[in-house]
Amino acid sequence: MYYQYQCKIKPVDIWKLSMRRTYRSLVGMCNIVFGVAIILLTVRFWDQAGDLLQALLFLGCLLIPVIQPAGVYLKARAQVSVTPQGTELTFDDEGIHVTLGDQREFIRWNKVRGIRKEGSIIVIYTDASHGYMLTKRVLGRERDAFYQQVKACINT
Repeated sequence: MYYQYQCKIKPVDIWKLSMRRTYRSLVGMCNIVFGVAIILLTVRFWDQAGDLLQALLFLGCLLIPVIQPAGVYLKARAQVSVTPQGTELTFDDEGIHVTLGDQREFIRWNKVRGIRKEGSIIVIYTDASHGYMLTKRVLGRERDAFYQQVKACINT
């Protein structure tokens, strides 16, 4: 096995990953319940509410579908701005060779904690909370074969 990729992370990639994780958790379910509840309250009480309350109800309706995703995107943009770009990842039978400029690191397969498909993104975890993201745009047609190969290497 031999794969070589250049990591190119964009804010939208981190945004997609964050939104996907949020809405697949208890927090996401609460967001959906709150969003539906505030919309129903707005529809029910709009005619009886004064201008200030109508403004608050309107902002409440925008909170989950507009304001929260925009905030997550701004956070993702800030993350990408401090993330080193141009990381080269080489996968072979021994492990993962990470190159960033003149710095090199080698991670053996037994040190890799897991691999996970998250929509169009594959995340290779080097510990419980850190890893490398490879997008469908980077992996191309090799995406499924790459995923299966890495998964097999991690499980051996």
